[in-house]
Amino acid sequence: MGATLTVNLDPEVLQLAEQEAQARHTTLPEVVARQMRVMARNWQESRGGGKTPITDVLRGAVRLPPDFDGRAVLTEELQKKHGRQA
Repeated sequence: MGATLTVNLDPEVLQLAEQEAQARHTTLPEVVARQMRVMARNWQESRGGGKTPITDVLRGAVRLPPDFDGRAVLTEELQKKHGRQA
């Protein structure tokens, strides 16, 4: 049994989600439901006491400068990997 949820989205986000649904030959509600499942799973795992035993062992092994912007570096590397520019 499903539940109904009304969501207000930015038109650009809605367009991207519709394109994703079309590319995957599925419906927009299924794309949203899949993303919500992923988010819920990630949230549950993060509450479970850490990522994985490997990342727990490596935590603190590298010293970074105080002004290091990990999010910016991750974004840049993902853009390189997937060939997208911001």
